[in-house]
Amino acid sequence: MWTSRQLANELGADRRRITKIAQRRRWRRHEGEWLFTDEQADEIRRTIRSYDEHVPMTGTPCRVEGCDQTARFKGMCNTHYRRVSRHGSTEKRDGSDWQRAKTHCPNGHEYTPENTYRFADGRRRCRACRLERASSP
Repeated sequence: MWTSRQLANELGADRRRITKIAQRRRWRRHEGEWLFTDEQADEIRRTIRSYDEHVPMTGTPCRVEGCDQTARFKGMCNTHYRRVSRHGSTEKRDGSDWQRAKTHCPNGHEYTPENTYRFADGRRRCRACRLERASSP
């Protein structure tokens, strides 16, 4: 049997990381302490090593050309990683790009020049939906 402390020392990992893996797999504690069989310990080792292969070591530069920040996740600095997660590109865009990319209103009407109210600040509303709301009691 392996304890979480023994595995943490062997792998150079934090004990909390090992206990989180055990909790996700719904393994049980033994008399208040985490004890792992050889098979469970091997699975924890594989999980931690496979994760560490995909995450770059601290100190490597961001993989985006021209960026000199340190990579944090998936080979990118925090700024570029957040941009990719927001709109799929590392290029700087304003926050409303995802709204402008929509071609239909939530009720399925197409945003055409004839069917769209445009506000001075760039917002838009569907005319068909507005007419439906106005005609309903």
